[in-house]
Amino acid sequence: MTGVDTARIAAFAHRTRIDDAPAEVVRFTRALLLDTLGALLGGLRYPAVRALGDALRPAVGADLPFGRLLTLGTAATWLDADSGGSFHPQGHRLPPVPTAHPAPHSLPVLLHAAANGADDRRLVEIFLVANEIGMRFGVGTTLRPGLHPHGIHGPVAAAVATALLDDLPPAATATAVALAGSAPMAATLAVPMRGGTVRNLWTGLGAWHGAAAARRAADGATASTALLTGLLDGLVCTDLSAAELTSGLGSRWRLVDSYLKPYACARWVHPALDAFRAAVAGVPDPVRDHDGLAWIEVDTFAFAASLSAAEVSSDLHARFSVPVSLATLALDGELAAAGFLPDRLARPEVGALAASVRLREEPTFTAALPHERPATVTVGWRDGVTASATVRNARGNPSDPLTVDEVVTKFRRNAEDVLTPAAVDAVVTGLLDDTAGGDALTRVAAEVVGTFCP
Repeated sequence: MTGVDTARIAAFAHRTRIDDAPAEVVRFTRALLLDTLGALLGGLRYPAVRALGDALRPAVGADLPFGRLLTLGTAATWLDADSGGSFHPQGHRLPPVPTAHPAPHSLPVLLHAAANGADDRRLVEIFLVANEIGMRFGVGTTLRPGLHPHGIHGPVAAAVATALLDDLPPAATATAVALAGSAPMAATLAVPMRGGTVRNLWTGLGAWHGAAAARRAADGATASTALLTGLLDGLVCTDLSAAELTSGLGSRWRLVDSYLKPYACARWVHPALDAFRAAVAGVPDPVRDHDGLAWIEVDTFAFAASLSAAEVSSDLHARFSVPVSLATLALDGELAAAGFLPDRLARPEVGALAASVRLREEPTFTAALPHERPATVTVGWRDGVTASATVRNARGNPSDPLTVDEVVTKFRRNAEDVLTPAAVDAVVTGLLDDTAGGDALTRVAAEVVGTFCP
């Protein structure tokens, strides 16, 4: 067992500047930041998240507000639209659980800083560095089967972001990394699969814990790298690779190996959604044309085939349901923040379409994991017309990335009703401009903090 070299990680964090990264890495980082921010803002549209923010208002502190970080972190994963995940290279685990989602853990820290007027360029720089480190902790370990990734690797990214914002010395940052990684949430995957929205709190708690770890390090707390190593190579994760954590820092950017989600639902559902869209391409109204949609058949890999609930207990349960996600996509033409709001989720036509979906495991598709996650969707209409399409992998992976226009469209749909139109435009322009300093994130914080969260 090789220990975690937190000193080397901290040294990378402190010496790296945005100009050190290749242009394509910076462009991806800005797109990931815009996408993650859109998911967070879309999450703030949900009544439960707003109620959480109201309940936590008394918990606001002047310097490191628990209520603010918890609410923003919870909002950032409410839509299950949190991009930036990575799959372990060994890929032998079933279900194929992403091992790291650092972006929604670190973004609340940056918005908290933006509320105090931090410059966009510096915040993008910190986002790049913190999430590169967080991704490496995910890629360099294998999450134990049955566990969920939120609150495990993400707090490390939040700790690095806080340490850089607070100008801690490298030694304190190294301690913050060890502290943040030494109290993993280690919660179970079964909770979100069954609709437990408490899953979203894990990210909020992870954001707070990472930020607090940096503050504890600044106050002189000590940490055990032996404990961190034991957690990452035995108790919560296995297969710890010290080389993955530190080799090529600054020259090999793991962040760009992650994906951007086109849909606000579990990643395992995405291949079926892509296949459905391909099958009905050219049909102006797939629900009503050809005398109406009669049935949908989905053949996919085993774990996706298990997400078969047509009646769901919560919007998160719907996001882990192939039938409900397909029904919503068919009706709305998209899966964004609005689609699973309580009144939209309760539409009778969603339930009727979801009941028409039949899922089957295709053993050859299961055998294709981890390199492919295939799905075939066949659509049947009442006049007897059928159409079918197969995809081998969901869109949004590095091999089939979303366009900038797609990321912007997703952001705008998620952010509407939270930000003013002028602020939406300013964010899109400010975050995607490689040369901009600006105050787009400060404008977001001004419109969000105090209104939707403490």
